Amino acid sequence: PPPPAAQEEEKPLHYEAIFRSACTLLLDVASSEHSFLTSFFGDADSFDHVFGKSIFFAMENLEQHLVTSWDAVGCLLLVHVNTAQRDAMAARPVPLLANFFARVQVLVWSRFKAIMEAHVQSVSAFMPSGKAPETAPHYVARRYAELVASLRSLKVASVEPMLGSILRVLWTEVEKLLSERLARQHPTLKHQAALLINNYDLVVHTLAERGARGEESTHFEQLLDQVKTVFVEEQLLADNGKMISFVKQAEPLLVPGAPPEDAAKVDKGAMEHLTREFYDKWKAGIEAIHRDVVQSFSNFKLGMDILKQVLTQLLLYYTRFLDLVKQAFPHGPPFAQYILSIPTLMNEIKHFSRNF
Repeated sequence: PPPPAAQEEEKPLHYEAIFRSACTLLLDVASSEHSFLTSFFGDADSFDHVFGKSIFFAMENLEQHLVTSWDAVGCLLLVHVNTAQRDAMAARPVPLLANFFARVQVLVWSRFKAIMEAHVQSVSAFMPSGKAPETAPHYVARRYAELVASLRSLKVASVEPMLGSILRVLWTEVEKLLSERLARQHPTLKHQAALLINNYDLVVHTLAERGARGEESTHFEQLLDQVKTVFVEEQLLADNGKMISFVKQAEPLLVPGAPPEDAAKVDKGAMEHLTREFYDKWKAGIEAIHRDVVQSFSNFKLGMDILKQVLTQLLLYYTRFLDLVKQAFPHGPPFAQYILSIPTLMNEIKHFSRNF
């Protein structure tokens, strides 16, 4: 029966709490009875007859509960409780209870595996609607992160290797869902990257906040870094694609030691056009980047981090572009008045980074 305090407050008791109390009572009474039989009769041959039905009833009750349970966290908690009871019983010579706890371990773990396999199959079979989803975190990613955080926080050492194997299969299916079925509904790489960043960031931060870091955290952190790089490049290509392409094409032609005929291939007219275009549109371009980032990322800290990366990469590309201008015009270009200074660009970038 529940403790009097629980009865008075009418608090619902989870099965795991009842199971722990029942097992603790069984362990204490059985150990005491085993000691009495040994001391009084000289042996404990009748112990199995005395407690056999009680243990059978406990197993039957557990089986009835597990048959209808789809609670993976509850099952892992039962494994944790059972492991603690087995450790407490280790110093007590009660073979019948040793067999009981071993059977409980097998029974509960089997049910846990079945539940987790059902989760994996559910994610694998999930097909999003034909409409492209928003780039905000998807509810599947949120539920996955909460489930893994709960399982990891229990820290059940006795099944850690097997749990890790199951969770690796689950994260593979979640990753496929996000990257292959949800992200690809968006027509552009930028929007695909934004969706993945939001979802990967949700998983990483949920696990960190719950103190449940593990293999999943490392894996999704790596994915997050990779897709951030994709987003930064795609964001810059949208408004500064011509300058970026020019930099990548012209740099090999103007490297120190390159033959003169390579330098002659550099289109100086295009260089002047790009300089003037950037001078005329740089402020509006930074404002457009700011708007896009705000719309793409609902998480404030994440958005600030992405914005800083985009603007820093813009500064690097522009610096490389000016280096090409200096190499193409050693004595100064005829369009020098249209060259935006690096300090001016840096000040504007700092302004947006502070105020996002």
